Amino acid sequence: MSKKIWVGLLTIIILLIPLAGYQFWYVPNYGGDDYYTYVGKSYKEIIEKDDAGNDHREYYYNQAGYDQNGNKKLLEFNSALGRPIKSDNYLKVTYNDKRQQVISWEKVEKSSVPRKSLDQILK
Repeated sequence: MSKKIWVGLLTIIILLIPLAGYQFWYVPNYGGDDYYTYVGKSYKEIIEKDDAGNDHREYYYNQAGYDQNGNKKLLEFNSALGRPIKSDNYLKVTYNDKRQQVISWEKVEKSSVPRKSLDQILK
């Protein structure tokens, strides 16, 4: 084989390694399915003391979310803000089946929530 073919094959292999790593490691561990939910005042506040005696507050949510087809999933997550999530907001929550947990959440406008999800939320 000529030198140009070997260089071309080596270049392709080097470029495919990060793509394969992304597809086979990152996506299963940090990707997930999107669910939509409405946040009211449905949180549970937990206050713990750290070693210095200071209060540490966490806000936990346990509520139903709906995918774009209106299928329901129970979502458990926390605010991660040190305060409750502002009430009367719609959230898009990413749930990872492999890890069985919510990976991330973000506020979305009501108009961004898929129709079937919104119908289930408003029931």
